[in-house]
Amino acid sequence: MRINTEKLAALTALPDEKMWAQIREIASGHGISLPEKCPDSKTMSDIRSAASGGAKINLAEAIRVINRYKKGES
Repeated sequence: MRINTEKLAALTALPDEKMWAQIREIASGHGISLPEKCPDSKTMSDIRSAASGGAKINLAEAIRVINRYKKGES
């Protein structure tokens, strides 16, 4: 999978609510259902940090954070 770093940077620059809406839209396009309610600011910061590491993007960590949120563990 090729990651468009410009789009990823634009995504992570959005305010939490808008970023979460975009993440939900992307996930939905891949058959993944995420809660409508935006995670707390700590969880969003963790997602943003994992996804904005430049050459060291850690999407696996971003997925782990989102999965914890889905399970109510955030």
